[in-house]
Formats: sequence, C-alpha cells, structure tokens
Amino acid sequence: MAATPGRREANKQATRAALLAAAKRMFAERGYEATTVRDIAGAARVTERTFYRYFDGKEGLIGDEYRAWLDILREAILMRPPSEAPVVAVREAVLAIGRQVASGAGPIPLWLFSEGPPVTSLRRAAPRPLLQLESSIADAIMTRLRSAGGDATPGDAGTAEEFRARVISRVAVAAVRSATIQHRELHARGEPAAPSVQELLGAAFAIISEEWCD
Repeated sequence: MAATPGRREANKQATRAALLAAAKRMFAERGYEATTVRDIAGAARVTERTFYRYFDGKEGLIGDEYRAWLDILREAILMRPPSEAPVVAVREAVLAIGRQVASGAGPIPLWLFSEGPPVTSLRRAAPRPLLQLESSIADAIMTRLRSAGGDATPGDAGTAEEFRARVISRVAVAAVRSATIQHRELHARGEPAAPSVQELLGAAFAIISEEWCD
C-alpha cells in the first residue's frame, strides 16, 4: 500500500533531519573538508543519491541550514518583549539561541561547529552571508519599530529608524563574528579550557552593553 501524502512528507522531513544531524556530527568529529557526501549519507543510513534529492552537495546543505537559521534568529528577535530596546532584543535573542545550541535543545548552525565555519563554502552556498545576517537582523528591528509606532516604513532607507536598525544589526554581526573568530583561533592553538562559542558570544555582547547599553 502506498504511503499517504502525510506519511510521505513525514518521511521526507525525517530523512532531511537525519542528514543534517549526521553532517553536524561528522563535521564536528572530522572537520568540514575531510567529510564527504558519502560519509554523511552513510552515517544517515541513506544512499548518496538520496542525499542529492535533498541538498546540492555539502555547500547546499550548509546554505539551506544557514538560511533556516536566519529565519529562526529573526523570529527570536521579534518574540522578545516589546518593551526591550532594539539592541537588547537582538542581544537576548542571540544569547538565547546560543544557550539552546550549547544545551543541544535547539538548531545548531553548521557554520558554528568546532573547527570554525567553512567560510568559502558558505559564501558559495549563501552569497554574502554576513550581509544576509545584517539584513535579517535589521528587518526584525524595523518590524519591531513599526509595531511600536516608530516613523519607519517599509523600504524607507532615509529614516532615522532605518539608520538605527542598520547600525544595531552591524554591531550585532560584529559581536557574533568576533566570538566565532576568537573561538576558532583558541581551538586552533589548542588552548586548554577554551571558552565555548556561547560564552564568547556573552562576552562580546557584554562589551557592547558596557559601551552602549548601560
């Protein structure tokens, strides 16, 4: 008997999740470059042909995960209490996602595994990823400001609120980038008891808070 549409979709989602989980595990264990599509498919107990039904190679897998992570971050910013200042909302959203990643309870971006992000591959899979991150954060801030009755309107790049959103988004990206670079450098040097990405994110945003929020 053929599977029902609902069951087929559930099977597809399960296969996709298994491939992502296998990729995350193997990237962390072996590194991105040393891991092949065959390795990932084997770990997920599917064929390479099945892998390519879901992703356009390793780069496609990373690109899809990165875009999904941007949506998760945007939603997390929007869900912060309306009373929070934009920079606080961004900081708390990023740190909350970081805590989920650290506990294993949330989505783990493939570009945050232990050896650091495969930047070249990510850029091919998701062109200008840092600008995409900035844009996603700025869009969430603008949505919050519009909901609060600010003077921002969609597409109005000349307003003070638009400028404010762009500045905050760029500062937030700098904090995330600084934390991941520091983590990668410490890991490369084999530093004992090196802080996690989550801890470094907290430190980076603490510096911003000292200089700006307080």
